[in-house]
Amino acid sequence: MIVSKTYEIDSCDDVELGIKRESKLEFKLCFDDEKEIKALVFIIPGLGGDVDENYREHLAEFVAGEFNVAVASVNYHCIGNRPQTGSTFYLDDIDKLILKVSCEAADIKLPYDVDNIQDYKQMSEIFHFVNNQIIEGKQKGNFTPNYFLNLHVSLQPAKNEYQNFGIMQAQDLLNVALYLKKNAP
Repeated sequence: MIVSKTYEIDSCDDVELGIKRESKLEFKLCFDDEKEIKALVFIIPGLGGDVDENYREHLAEFVAGEFNVAVASVNYHCIGNRPQTGSTFYLDDIDKLILKVSCEAADIKLPYDVDNIQDYKQMSEIFHFVNNQIIEGKQKGNFTPNYFLNLHVSLQPAKNEYQNFGIMQAQDLLNVALYLKKNAP
């Protein structure tokens, strides 16, 4: 019978950057308890297009049912680094500086100081305001018809994590393999 279990385990801190990990490492394990397991297969989400959780579960169940393998699907460090996987848009200090200086250069007077922008709603309101000012400026001849203002926003990954070029992600996969070797179901 196909068994699917979810685990939350301790993983490792980021020794390179000296950052203590705040979140548990979550993974799902799927296997057929009536078969001899001969290998561990990893589904690594985010390599290629993003797929939803249902597809990953179906794929894991299919592979575990067809072959003598256990399938681990790991929600590795910073998996939530894209909007479709949980990140949120925000303005960091550099983004705010770009917004402020760009608007000053275009002679657009913002309704409040950019340092007061604290959430997505305020960011969206300011961007709509800037867009409307540019539209009005084009109508008055203050801007050329093809003028646009390049601005920048940042993404805040889910679970207060950060990108570190795959080091923590690779360690998470290894930690799942080591955990399962020691704690096989």
